[in-house]
Amino acid sequence: MEALQWILSAGTNFFEGIQLSNDLVRLQATLPKARMLICRSEWGMFKDKQLAKLLSHLKDTTYDAEDLLRQLDDQELRQRIEDADRSRAGQLLSSSLNLAKTYIRGSKARIKETQEKLDKVVVQIEGMLNLMGLMSVEPSQIMPETSSVISAPEVVGRDGERNALIEMLGVMIGREAQRDQVIELLGVPLTRGRRSAGSNGKRTTAGSGVASTSRAKQPKGNNGRAGHAEINYKSNVSVIPIVGIGGVGKTTLAQYIYNDPRVKNHFGVMIWVCVSDFFDKKRITKEIIESIPWEEFNPSCSLNALQIELMERLKMCPKFLLVLDDVWPNANADWEAFYAPLRRGPEGSMILVTTRCPVVATRVTTSNCEPFHLEGLPTDVFWDFFKKCAFGRNDPESYPHLQDIGRSISTRLCGSPLAAKTLGRLLSMRLTEQHWRTIQKSELWELRHEENEILPALQLSYLYLPEEVKRCFMFCSMFPKDYSFERDKIVDIWVAEGFVAPEGSMRSEDVGISYLDELRNRFLFQADPKFPNKAYVMHDLIHDMAVSFSMDECFVMQDLSNRMHSTVRHMSIEVDGESLTRMGDIQHFNKLHSLRFRIGFDVEITWFNQLSNILYLSLKGCKLVKLPESICELNSLRYLDISHSNVQELPEKLWCLYSLQVLDASRSSLKTIHQDVTKLINLRQVALPAGASQALSKVSGLGNLSCLRNLSEFIVGKEIGRGIGELKFMNQLNGRLAIRSLGMVGREEEAAEAKLVDKQYLKELVLHWRGGGGSLKRQKSSDNGVLKGLRPNSRIECLKILGFDGDTLPSWFKPEDLPTLRSLELSYCGCFQSLSIPCLADRTQAGLTGDDGTQHASSSGSHNNGIAPFAFTCLTALRVYRCIRLTNLEQFLIPETLPSIKSIVLEYCVNLKSIPVHRFLGFVRLQDLKIQHCRKLECPREMVLPTSLRRLCIVRCNELERSFPACLENLASLTLLQLAYCDSVKCIPLNSIGSNMLKCLVISNCGELSSIGGLQGLASIQHVQLSWCPTLTEVQQPFEKKELRTEEGKELLKFLQKTD
Repeated sequence: MEALQWILSAGTNFFEGIQLSNDLVRLQATLPKARMLICRSEWGMFKDKQLAKLLSHLKDTTYDAEDLLRQLDDQELRQRIEDADRSRAGQLLSSSLNLAKTYIRGSKARIKETQEKLDKVVVQIEGMLNLMGLMSVEPSQIMPETSSVISAPEVVGRDGERNALIEMLGVMIGREAQRDQVIELLGVPLTRGRRSAGSNGKRTTAGSGVASTSRAKQPKGNNGRAGHAEINYKSNVSVIPIVGIGGVGKTTLAQYIYNDPRVKNHFGVMIWVCVSDFFDKKRITKEIIESIPWEEFNPSCSLNALQIELMERLKMCPKFLLVLDDVWPNANADWEAFYAPLRRGPEGSMILVTTRCPVVATRVTTSNCEPFHLEGLPTDVFWDFFKKCAFGRNDPESYPHLQDIGRSISTRLCGSPLAAKTLGRLLSMRLTEQHWRTIQKSELWELRHEENEILPALQLSYLYLPEEVKRCFMFCSMFPKDYSFERDKIVDIWVAEGFVAPEGSMRSEDVGISYLDELRNRFLFQADPKFPNKAYVMHDLIHDMAVSFSMDECFVMQDLSNRMHSTVRHMSIEVDGESLTRMGDIQHFNKLHSLRFRIGFDVEITWFNQLSNILYLSLKGCKLVKLPESICELNSLRYLDISHSNVQELPEKLWCLYSLQVLDASRSSLKTIHQDVTKLINLRQVALPAGASQALSKVSGLGNLSCLRNLSEFIVGKEIGRGIGELKFMNQLNGRLAIRSLGMVGREEEAAEAKLVDKQYLKELVLHWRGGGGSLKRQKSSDNGVLKGLRPNSRIECLKILGFDGDTLPSWFKPEDLPTLRSLELSYCGCFQSLSIPCLADRTQAGLTGDDGTQHASSSGSHNNGIAPFAFTCLTALRVYRCIRLTNLEQFLIPETLPSIKSIVLEYCVNLKSIPVHRFLGFVRLQDLKIQHCRKLECPREMVLPTSLRRLCIVRCNELERSFPACLENLASLTLLQLAYCDSVKCIPLNSIGSNMLKCLVISNCGELSSIGGLQGLASIQHVQLSWCPTLTEVQQPFEKKELRTEEGKELLKFLQKTD
């Protein structure tokens, strides 16, 4: 109906409008059938070349139809936005209306032509599928249980901890012998006592009959002594390749060796470089240089300069192990040039290369070594592993009929762990004979595959994916191998491409996340080891499999020899800008939906206006300071990535890209954002550098961006369009939101206009008052009302209140209204005198207090396992900072109220007198306690601390220091202790502290401290600072010891330094 109204509003006569609208509806209705036939055809595309050709044609025609419909939608949106503020007369004369008329007139023939082409190819495909019997195929669409974890088989010859870790990671099954062989080839002595059970205590030599390896010669110089492999190399740096088919476990074996403690102790420097199928010797050399500790260097210099720099570093470097993972044949031509500076490295250094290509192994192997051939897992080990992948937690013995089928399938997988995981997950979806036999009898097994024989197993895993997930997965083949897919970004790209189908009330990005989880659960995506919780990678073989289905749609241009096919819709350009210029005009750019340039690409392109159907454009890291004006003509653009670039400003007409959903300018040089950003009503995500983000927070009319999911900051202003009511309909906001200058808000009703209670996706809310002005008396009453009106959604997890001048917490600050609250911070709240939960305060007034004045629950069943009904059960972190009138925390800081608390920080509360430190023993999960500059604390009873405490900082806290050293007893987990300005502390006997884990000790300005138990107490502590303790004579001051270099150590030091 909306389409018809727009068509008629553009001046089309009624009958023509009805006909055109009906044609659009018919075309739209044909698309689901076309997509279904695409999925059906994929089952037979490798068997019949004619079907594969028709499938490519159907995909291309379907894309054309989708493009046409989307262009009409985009044009309707443009006219609606541009005419919104015009009078009726202005609308009739507007350029957008004239453009719409022209567009509609030109679309009539296109719609008819597209429909005819689509109908024709649909009929042809249906006829062929019927002849092949594929129209009746009903692939299982049952989703696997996402909570099911496949346990890896036990690994013999490991202690319990090693076994547990390996089982969790699913790494290294039955590879002990191969690992030890390669370690010996690297010249690392093997300790006799750490042999795997499979070696029977005997020395294993390359090719000594191990089932899963072929014979490899012993390196020259081996004197044959059992337990050691002494190698006398002629050249300084030797190269050993691990060669085997894709998915057999080469990278896993290399990782396992790389992380072996014996290897790490043997080599002074460890370097890992992922090479992949594009051998860029300049990039690889640069990464090697960065892994050798030395002074800073210019990473943008020439290859010659880089190699000279590398040779200089190698002169001072101890012997190293360099792993070059996944080297392909295109490395052969450049190998000698790359290897030249390395061959002069420290004697005994080694290079370990993994490759699936024997020709590469032969090329890179040095004369004193032999390639190490890695074959599949031994049959019995592989069958055990495959059973666990296929049956999961179910007992295989309960399915004897399936075991026979499973054995038949497993014999076709070449012992590949990757194939076992992917196909095993597919089988585990349904433990029925029909499902398993369907996979067993798939015709894919009968087809020839030149590269290896496990591709059919992986292709089956793809064919059983749901239709929407297939498109998302196949799209990822437009990125080069080893590309790291950031979790949220790839989902946003899928949404922008239109791949994510709506599911009820779920947001599109949440549906997309479920697709990603589906791919991960089927082992088609793996966690990126560099960013395990944020990004994913595709195994090379999985990428190859995706390319086998997407070769007509996705294209990675890595050299100029492969030309772009006319049906390509998604393309990555990995060549340099000069090479691309030499290609001249590139055809079919108007069909592209996605275009991505490699990082560092020098953008001097004038053909952006040809990208009439572009949805995703990535200029991430490209060399450009200004976007070409032609980008403003890309009316279909949904996702624009200019992150990590030097772009300082955006074209003025960029804000006419009304369909834009994502603008990623993170880590760019962008300085500001234009007021017209509010015209982008479909904008869902905007990532900006700090300056531009600050500018966005002050833009008038942000309420127009009702689809926006992220807004880090909103600054309330007096101008029209800057009021807090702008947030009213921005209910898609998620993550963190800071609202500043709340002093501009005068009343509770005005604050309530923000409708924060409706923002269910927000996790962190920062409410900042400073900047409002006004008298303290007025502020106190009005601030109380404003805070009451800013009631957040019950799903909020982190709440920060800053600069608040009211004197009471609002009525919504109670556990039942904030059940998921995990972190609470109150800073610069100058009028609080005491803190209490509103419902708790009511109970206190009713007389429910203990003899010591602290709050207790009634005895009539109000406790549940020691937890009060008024407790914040999820709250783990509390910080109270510079609340200068606060005097009492007796009714708030108690275990019954905060049963899950892990961190308590009280700082610069200069009038704080009363906290129940004698009850801290009840905080059984407390790990961090920091109390600083609370000079008026009165502690009639000593502080008692729980054994869970790990970090303790006490600075200038009056009577609290009397609790030392008694409070330190039994703190078996204490890793950090800081004491400062504690004049009553006379002795800290380090040897008697319950913890042997103390890593950081900082003591200063303790005038009466005379003993720490002697110097021997400092021996095991890695970071020590002792200063300004005049009566401490056991150690010369200032005394410093700084040996904390681990990540944990950095966290400890960060905890010490953090104050504001």
